[in-house]
Amino acid sequence: MASKEQFDRYASELVQRFDDLTRWAIANWPRGDFPLMQSDFSAARKEISLIIGPKLGDGEASAESPVRDNRQYVDVNPAPWP
Repeated sequence: MASKEQFDRYASELVQRFDDLTRWAIANWPRGDFPLMQSDFSAARKEISLIIGPKLGDGEASAESPVRDNRQYVDVNPAPWP
């Protein structure tokens, strides 16, 4: 099992590489009439935060960690009153 320090290094490098990619993409975007902006990458930033946050964890396996539900539809409506 990887340690918290390894997880932290991975997360830091992932964010750094993504920042480098976005800077490169913005600087080299070929359409001057329709430039890229940092906000164009906001959805990807959210996905990365999920990867380096709850999915990566804190470096320790936890018995209390919830099991991810991979069902396509989860009914969140309350049951009808009896």
